[in-house]
Amino acid sequence: MLVVALIAFACQPSDDETGEPTRSEAGMDASPSPSVPSGDPSADESPEPTAGASEGAGESASPSPGDGASEGAGGGEGGAGEVAAPERAEDLCRPEDVVVTFELEGDQEVYGSGNAPGFRITVVNTAEQTCTVDVGGAALEVRIHSGDDRIYSTADCLKDGGAEERQLSRGVPHEFTVDWERNRSFEDCRETTSSAQAGWYRANLHGDYAGDQPQLAFQLRS
Repeated sequence: MLVVALIAFACQPSDDETGEPTRSEAGMDASPSPSVPSGDPSADESPEPTAGASEGAGESASPSPGDGASEGAGGGEGGAGEVAAPERAEDLCRPEDVVVTFELEGDQEVYGSGNAPGFRITVVNTAEQTCTVDVGGAALEVRIHSGDDRIYSTADCLKDGGAEERQLSRGVPHEFTVDWERNRSFEDCRETTSSAQAGWYRANLHGDYAGDQPQLAFQLRS
């Protein structure tokens, strides 16, 4: 009887096997969302892992919710190097003198059909000298992911580099909103178009002036 009782106890499902996924797990899952069409013709050509590689694949197949943040919470990428202190308004501001905030427009996290997510970016120069900041889509790049799937970037296929220089006086904020029309973009500028479907997404801000920005999670509904 003791053996039968132990077997019955071992066969009971755990709470982790029956619980519903949380919002953070849905938004930060490192695997691409099944609701998002990849639009990438090479995506279906990936070979299946061989039996010998199954052990390594198993370690990454079910990452923790925090793994989705590996894209980073935004932040500078060190592309511009050290910037000299500005002496004229036309000179570039130093990154350490610029404060940037990155927020969902209206603090909204759920977007129904036809509603486009907006990302509010505020840039403030804290130095005495008026100086210039590039606030274009490449210099302050908004990237949107679903799991590991790169869905959209404001840096994709910009004309003439996409520079938008603004002269900022001390303490006077420059605020603007980046609207995402729920479309997919590609670095190779292919003409294929597809729309993001229902699911959880995350947005990050990148660039030399971006600083340490939060990762913004939001949901699209059909």
